[in-house]
Amino acid sequence: MMKKKRFTLPLALVLAGTIALGAGCGSAGGEQKAPVVTVQDGYVYVDGVKTDIQVNPAPEQPEKPEQKTAFELWKEDNPDYTGTEAEWLAWLKQLTEGQEEPKEEMLEYKLIENGIFKGNVTAGSAQTENAALTMNNAVLRLNESVVLPVGEDASWEIDVTGALLTGSATGAQLFAGNAFTEFGRAYIGANKTSGMVYIGVRMNTVYVNYGWKLDASVTGSDNVFGTEHRYVFSYEDGIYYLSLDGGEKMTMTDINFNQANANWLGDPEADSRNLNELIRTVFAQDYVEMTNIGIDGFACNSKISNFSVKTSAPKGYKRLLSHPLAGKRIFYLGSSITYGSASGGVAFGDIMHKITGNPYSKEAVSGTTLVDNGSSSYVQRLKNGALDFAEKPDYLVVQLSTNDFSQGKPLGTVQEGTKSEDFDTKTISGAIQYIIAYAKERCPSVKVVFYVGAVRNGWGFKAAYENYVNGDFQKICEKWNIEPLDLFHAKYKSYAHFWSDDIHPTIDGYSAGWTPLFVKYFMDRI
Repeated sequence: MMKKKRFTLPLALVLAGTIALGAGCGSAGGEQKAPVVTVQDGYVYVDGVKTDIQVNPAPEQPEKPEQKTAFELWKEDNPDYTGTEAEWLAWLKQLTEGQEEPKEEMLEYKLIENGIFKGNVTAGSAQTENAALTMNNAVLRLNESVVLPVGEDASWEIDVTGALLTGSATGAQLFAGNAFTEFGRAYIGANKTSGMVYIGVRMNTVYVNYGWKLDASVTGSDNVFGTEHRYVFSYEDGIYYLSLDGGEKMTMTDINFNQANANWLGDPEADSRNLNELIRTVFAQDYVEMTNIGIDGFACNSKISNFSVKTSAPKGYKRLLSHPLAGKRIFYLGSSITYGSASGGVAFGDIMHKITGNPYSKEAVSGTTLVDNGSSSYVQRLKNGALDFAEKPDYLVVQLSTNDFSQGKPLGTVQEGTKSEDFDTKTISGAIQYIIAYAKERCPSVKVVFYVGAVRNGWGFKAAYENYVNGDFQKICEKWNIEPLDLFHAKYKSYAHFWSDDIHPTIDGYSAGWTPLFVKYFMDRI
């Protein structure tokens, strides 16, 4: 008998850009364009041309011994295919109908529904009346914490209906979560004084609030917090939004620090990234874990009928018992910037310790230099045992002193050698290498980190400082395989009140500007 002509789908089509179903249907990343395949009247059509490949032939057709199924005929021409007939047919169907992209899993939480709270009252009182939960100086603990991812692909929505501040209340943290200590926290709050609802992060004693100004020009009322409204906070495509009473989504408009030092926000993407950096500093990952409605010191005087959350599944989230830096012992050696002379003696090292719990020692004296010019120099303080290397620190963080440049100390050269006695400590380059060698001799495992401080353009010695940083200092770092912590060239959002002068940060500058950069540096290296 003459063999009938048949049309076969080439194996190259199966392996080039098609959707895999079962073994043998993978993609090799080819550029070949798949034909348009349809099924009509039990036959496969390719680009509108009927083939002799039958799909589910009619049962009344007589079956001849020599007749083979369409799948068998196709297998003869594509012997490398190892899938089943059902998988082959499903693949053909995919070619004709396409495949729906899987949707990201969303989790939903009803925290308050018709005035009924699902959790425990740990302070104050909360009573349900007329389908609303009335809270008086209340702190409510959730039965189940809510994890909100803040990565680029994350999304969530927090929907609150009610009066956020009742009676004489001026502020509250409506949704809050502590990380590892009381000095680190994320929250959603409202405040009458600033006229804002906001998403904020506590950094030490500084509350950094990113949010939306809800004055009469936006709401039509100066008493927006004392009357019922619907607030929908959301996060998508890396940007934070607020919708009020079903209106359009608004990006964040203002930032303040402890309800003071307000500044206008103008770049939604950059401002959202900055807020997320604070969150990462405190929570050590791209997630916020909310545990409370109201929190100690910021209890709720509110009347809320409904409070719900929808959030994308927290993929990769880990419940951390402590901050990953909690076990890292860090020594600090420096002068006034390391000390915190414009912030009551509190600088980045102190703030990082309060947030992470890491052990630390700070040896910082204002006005001192790297160059050995007396008993208070960096070199002499090390020699005199101001830092005890028997404690085996993980890191020694040393300030590239601005005083050496403002006092005109000699730069010196990048000398040969690796022993402490090889270096001229009467020069900046010699003192830097002496400190590295000295620390390594007493604790070989210690990692020495020199940090280069940020300075303002008005500082008269900026050019000399920058030339050294980009020149011999870089050579020293390469020689000793040191990765400097470079705030001088770092890009971060800085505000005028972050500075007390051209080189010294304020407590807000340390908390919201410098500390996240220090935490990120160490987190990237553990």
